[in-house]
Amino acid sequence: MSAVSAATVTTATKASAVKISKFGYIVNGMPVSLSAFFEKGKTLVSVRELGDKLGATIESAKGVVTVKLNGHAVELKAGSDELKADGVAQKLDVAVKSVNGSTYIDLRAFVHALGGSFAKDATGATWIDADLVSDVDHVQWANASKLIASQETETGRIDYIVDAVTGQYSKLLDAADASDLIIAPNGDKAAYTNAAGEVFVIDLASKNATKVSADTSIKPELVWSADGSAIYFLQGDKGSVIAKLDLAAGKISKILEDKVDYKANLNVSTDGMTFTYTVTKPGAVVADASKPVENDDVTIDMKGTEPQLFQFVVDPAVKDAKAVQLTTTTDDKVFINAAADGSSVEYVSVSDEANAKSKLLQVGKDKTVKTLFESKDVYQATLSNGKWFLLTEGDSANQSVYEVNAATGSASVLSTVAAGVTDVIAKSGAPIAVINDGILYVNVNGLWKPTSR
Repeated sequence: MSAVSAATVTTATKASAVKISKFGYIVNGMPVSLSAFFEKGKTLVSVRELGDKLGATIESAKGVVTVKLNGHAVELKAGSDELKADGVAQKLDVAVKSVNGSTYIDLRAFVHALGGSFAKDATGATWIDADLVSDVDHVQWANASKLIASQETETGRIDYIVDAVTGQYSKLLDAADASDLIIAPNGDKAAYTNAAGEVFVIDLASKNATKVSADTSIKPELVWSADGSAIYFLQGDKGSVIAKLDLAAGKISKILEDKVDYKANLNVSTDGMTFTYTVTKPGAVVADASKPVENDDVTIDMKGTEPQLFQFVVDPAVKDAKAVQLTTTTDDKVFINAAADGSSVEYVSVSDEANAKSKLLQVGKDKTVKTLFESKDVYQATLSNGKWFLLTEGDSANQSVYEVNAATGSASVLSTVAAGVTDVIAKSGAPIAVINDGILYVNVNGLWKPTSR
């Protein structure tokens, strides 16, 4: 991860035995130079310079400087070893200083008092932002410039819309019983269910949610149609049925009801005619007939319970058409995505065999399996517009992000990221975003910008 230096001295002057220097920071995503000096292990920065770069308003009356930003107000006075943040006094390790007519304050304390965030990236560059969403648990792209960041709470979940470049955010949904948001293909709305199974669609611009179905059957997975006119879903507590919700008519119809339980990972082709999913059989209870029943001496036989890929094609000319099983292998199958036309399915294969690497595979309708990527152990995979984005192993300090063309299998390294990266959030046409040590970073013009705190 590359960024401008956090401590590049550009100028220096002396005043009252204090050496003022210019240091490089990244403020609200822009590289800037700020006047600062060090005292007792603290960095004291120009209040006026940093406040201006953050977009704050600054007033001075009777020796008291008041800085206001995003609803926060900070009061400080030269010579004082405390500041007031929204009316609450806070002790400072180093007193506020006045040097050559300018006021200087402990950088970190000042930023936090304003509700802003202060972070260092993997290169040591210091990022200062006016305000960032905190404690992010799940992130996904809404479109090429906006992210949906979700925060788990004691009462449910809060979803925010986040600008990928500026980090500005606004609350989208605060619900105690909402399922994960499923973004529509055009990125302007999202669908979710409540605890009762009712389906809602929320407009990402107006933030207004509309109930589109009062049906209370359990719906463990929602999938948008390519044109956004319908929502497909698995139905029932065991995901036994594939159904379709027509949004205009508000009508639900069944696509497949074959009494096969434990369907998951539903994918729907662009034309809405091909459905791909996994089926996982439950383990079998095995009891020793020679032992008394009251001993409750049973084991679970997991043989044959590995997830298998199935595909169902809607064909009006075929009565009682059945799904076709595409795989029979014993590997685990994760990060499953079908091609837009349903002609193939790609997934990451995870094997229990010693020293086996997780790899990206493709299986066609004829059940032929093709390896798309196996040169590195694959940790995470995301498909977007025919391109796979893979988080893979690297060396002891780094990991790699690869882009793989699903049609050709050609692979290229997009980025090298820190070993602490746990997730890559990717979308074709959008910058790469990662979560590193719990903080969301977005690659903006080659710089890894912290977008959460």
